[in-house]
Amino acid sequence: MSSAVTDAQPRRTAIFDGIRGVAIVLVVLSHGWALWPMDGLISHAVTGALFQSGNYAVSVFFVVGAFVATRGLLRAVDSPGGLRPGVALARRYLRLSGQLYFLLLTVLALSVFDLTDKTPDRVTRSSLLHIATYTWNWYLQGHSASARSDLGHLWYLSVDLQVFVLILSLVYLLRRHRGWLVVALAGVLLAVVVWRTNVAGTELLYQSLLRTTVRMDAPIAGALAAAALPYLTGLVPWARRIAAVSLFALVPLLHLNVDNNAYFGWTGLLLDLALVGFLVGCSLTSPPPFVTRTLGSRVPAYLGRESLAIYLWHYPVFFFIAHHTTDWRWQARTIAAFLLVALMVTISNVLVERRVRAALAAPVWRELSGGLPAYLRERRRSRSMRVSTAETRSSETPSRRFTRS
Repeated sequence: MSSAVTDAQPRRTAIFDGIRGVAIVLVVLSHGWALWPMDGLISHAVTGALFQSGNYAVSVFFVVGAFVATRGLLRAVDSPGGLRPGVALARRYLRLSGQLYFLLLTVLALSVFDLTDKTPDRVTRSSLLHIATYTWNWYLQGHSASARSDLGHLWYLSVDLQVFVLILSLVYLLRRHRGWLVVALAGVLLAVVVWRTNVAGTELLYQSLLRTTVRMDAPIAGALAAAALPYLTGLVPWARRIAAVSLFALVPLLHLNVDNNAYFGWTGLLLDLALVGFLVGCSLTSPPPFVTRTLGSRVPAYLGRESLAIYLWHYPVFFFIAHHTTDWRWQARTIAAFLLVALMVTISNVLVERRVRAALAAPVWRELSGGLPAYLRERRRSRSMRVSTAETRSSETPSRRFTRS
């Protein structure tokens, strides 16, 4: 790998974080209807796009997340230990579940101690169970009236993990045939495009928005881009232009994808294409300087790094504040909600996220990457060495131990 590409890696990571940072802002704004009046905002072309772009933002998360995750899987395939599906799935599960389960425990505690929470206990238990098992989007399709409305946004994590399992399976099965992996992902994407068009035209919008097979076009597009990247080196001379044009195209696509019917049509697919073009362009060469100065700057990059925690907490906090401040003005309610979100994100980061990152960086994952038999052999060898050392020390006379010390 050239030094230029190596030096560009931190900037590229910051840029990918930055575009997710913009996406989380759009998600928060699209859920602001729980706090502030929306009539005047949605009637204007600019603010209407900013405050109604939840689907747009979710596509950003899906494409970028799947692109980064698939590149990680392909690097694991090329590593000495190879790709271990169980290890990869466990890491993904841990990455998503740490802060998610902390949120669920908090909601469970509030349902017990908050006497103003009128949600039946059975509804809370059923909702938390399906969220924890990543089947929430399936459950909501048939039980929307008997589910906790303040946790509806968590359907995204269910779809994310479900599609990751599919991508992981394809990468593992076709790990020795990269060309066929590209063909397989392209075939899945084509089938999804045809299917989502059919479902969007025949089913209720609510059902369509929650179907895994309808929402998986974006993550499959991201995975396809990652798998096809080695075959796109001929685009290197135009990579910066591709990244710049794709980034500029995301601006009008923000407005064009406000309407749900448009999102499920060609404009939604153009959004996937623009995101793929941006990621591929930035990955083939060092990102354009203006992109680094904007998306790679401190604020959007920070928001992107904390986007999971912000996504998890903002919606239930908005509902909680709106429920307990019915007599407040919307300005005060909004300030209180944003402060509480910031507080919960900080607490979650300190108590959970740091430990999750430390756990994911632990040496045990490198040992497991060699396979379970190798891991067990290493554990037995380490245990034998500890026992041998302990026996050696216990057999020494006190005078010898004193001399050694």
